[in-house]
Amino acid sequence: MPPTKSISVSLHPALPTDAPTLDEIHSKAFPNDLLLEVMYGPREENTVGLAQDLEKAIRENPNARFTKAVDDESGRVVGWSWWIIYRDAEAHVKAEQEAVKKRATPPPRSICPRACLEYRQLVVEKRERWIGGRGVAILQILVVHPEYQGCGIGTKLLMAGVQEAKSLQLPAWLEASRAGYTLYKKCGFRDVGENLDLDLAKYGATGQKHGFCMLMDAVHVD
Repeated sequence: MPPTKSISVSLHPALPTDAPTLDEIHSKAFPNDLLLEVMYGPREENTVGLAQDLEKAIRENPNARFTKAVDDESGRVVGWSWWIIYRDAEAHVKAEQEAVKKRATPPPRSICPRACLEYRQLVVEKRERWIGGRGVAILQILVVHPEYQGCGIGTKLLMAGVQEAKSLQLPAWLEASRAGYTLYKKCGFRDVGENLDLDLAKYGATGQKHGFCMLMDAVHVD
């Protein structure tokens, strides 16, 4: 349930030291994320998996934009986003070449490395078809703490990335969950008609992972 009073939230660049907090917010917002558990292992057995990846990306990836939403009154981090901004085709192609090896290596505590690798490849195929080899802004993650959902924080985080994309005259891309689909459509993304569907039963788990590929075309700003 969102706070009963209106809150003031400001956006700031996330720091490497914020990674454990970002991971904790993600786990609270998506407590039953089966794919994340399959990829990284049960959270109670692996408290550093995603946090470690986030810290490394914040510290080392020059194309990454990690933004945290902070409750101005309490100083609490209540949401965050991770965008990747490829300013031109050269930057995108170079990053993809460097990512090939990483994608082929599942997290060390992965319950099912095959599921991890096949999902990563599915994402790559969809992105290559729609945005491959050109400048683009890609939303990797957008998450708001459950106690602060419904306050417009997600929209604020989303539009910060969209505005940067527009200022650079870049298209923007994301893979949406069912929960976020309506927000993204409202903010100008269109469903391209291709889904990211993974039957986790193939890998000894239960349930399915559903995602929707969405695109916002480049807007030329004077």
